[in-house]
Amino acid sequence: MKKVTLPKLKAKALKLYTELVKLKAERDGKLNCYTCPAKLELHTNNCQLGHYLSRGGYPGLTFHPDNSRLQCYRCNCLLHGNTVEFRYQLIREIGIERVEQLEAARHLPIKLGRSDYEKLIEHLQSEIKEVK
Repeated sequence: MKKVTLPKLKAKALKLYTELVKLKAERDGKLNCYTCPAKLELHTNNCQLGHYLSRGGYPGLTFHPDNSRLQCYRCNCLLHGNTVEFRYQLIREIGIERVEQLEAARHLPIKLGRSDYEKLIEHLQSEIKEVK
C-alpha cells in the first residue's frame, strides 16, 4: 500500500484542526470574528481559521491553541490576519505573559515528521468525537 505523502498528512491535520476549533467555538457560543464584530456562520467562506502568527511564517505554531481563533474572510485574508487587533484580543483573553510566550516560541525550530502528523490526526479525530 502506498504511503500518504507528508503534504497530504499536513493538509488533513489542518482540516481536522480547523473543524475542531470551529466546533468548540460553536459549542461555546463564540461564532464571531475574533478581530472584528462580524457574526460568523459555520460552513461558509466567511468562517475561517485565523492565526495570530501566520502559518506561512511560523509553521511550527500552526496547531498551537493560543495562536488560532475564528476570523471572518475580511480580517483573515484581506487584512492579513488583522494582527494588531488579534494581539490586543489575545492579551485581553489569555494575558500578556502567554502572548509573549507564544511570540518567543515562534523562533523555536519545530519540524513535524510523518509520525507526528499521524499522532496529531489521531488525537484530533478523537477530540472531534468528544466535542460532537
